[in-house]
Amino acid sequence: MKKIRFKARRSMWSLLAGFGLALALATQALGAAPYYEGKTIEVIIPFPVAGGSDIWIRTIGPYLEKQLPGSPKFNFRNIGGGRGIPGMMDFALKAKGDGMLLLVSSATNYFPVLLGDKAAKYDFRQWKPLLVNAVGGVVYVSPAAGVKKVEDLPKAKGLAYGGISAIGLDMIPLISFELLGVEVKGVLGFKGRGEARLAFERGENNIDYQTTPAYNATVVPLIQEGKAIPLMTFGLLDDSGNIVRDPAVPDLPTVPEVYEKLRGKKPSGRFWDTYKAFMPAAFAVQKILWVKGDAPAEAARVFYEAADRLAKDKEFLTKTSKVLGGYPLMRGDRLEKTIHQSFQIDLETQGFVKDWVRKKYNVKLD
Repeated sequence: MKKIRFKARRSMWSLLAGFGLALALATQALGAAPYYEGKTIEVIIPFPVAGGSDIWIRTIGPYLEKQLPGSPKFNFRNIGGGRGIPGMMDFALKAKGDGMLLLVSSATNYFPVLLGDKAAKYDFRQWKPLLVNAVGGVVYVSPAAGVKKVEDLPKAKGLAYGGISAIGLDMIPLISFELLGVEVKGVLGFKGRGEARLAFERGENNIDYQTTPAYNATVVPLIQEGKAIPLMTFGLLDDSGNIVRDPAVPDLPTVPEVYEKLRGKKPSGRFWDTYKAFMPAAFAVQKILWVKGDAPAEAARVFYEAADRLAKDKEFLTKTSKVLGGYPLMRGDRLEKTIHQSFQIDLETQGFVKDWVRKKYNVKLD
């Protein structure tokens, strides 16, 4: 009987001790302050003030401050110039594993890596994407060019495209023209897409592209006035990494769809390999908010959950629709694999692109 009472007593004390420990842990958890409470998060923007990436993060920033537990504040720091490389390197060298320094990136920052630029010594594999925003691109033409539909493109003469640089976002439409076998003269050196569009309106260029937000705001009115004809989009990626129609302009075919219409077969060849390598980085994952890869899991988790809440926030969706281009603000953890795959390129394709821009556009890369 004594032995039985001893076991019962020991079991009772073990139960009480376990309950006490659980209660203590629960109390500690309930009383724990949010990770970012009372803190200021610094965000590096590797572009000048009032650029697309700057406007993007400054627009969603106030909503993130409300949604993140502890209501932290953001301090934005712009580091412009050098194709965004100085700002990227500043983050790469200074970011610690505490989640207090973040980085905004855009397609301009991805192309130097894809092209093997020695100045771009940053490695996206060392960082974790927190938030992602896609954007689309639409190609349109002047009625004066004699093109009424995409099937007319190969027969068109005297097409002129206005762009900024052959090694920036303009690479996608220029590669598209090559892929489709369309003769287009690239007139480069414009300061921005808006300037190129104005040249289109003046009749200096007759084929152009704009990102979907700019397309909806500035090109759709031209289409309604009969001054422009929409042709195709660059497409976006589905969950499996396949190029699909842009949901913002679902009635327009993608570049690979146009290829099939014109050639009667699936796209292939070096220009197709190049398109597949650069298009996702240019548009499908264009804007990303990053944190250093070894930051605490909690630091990343609160941003993912904030994205979930903002997806249901009517005020956020309404007031940021133009800046987000009608595309959702997505969680980085669900796209991390796709993102890192987008920044990989085989050496043969990379060499082909370098040779192409050197011969056709006199752009030399190290």
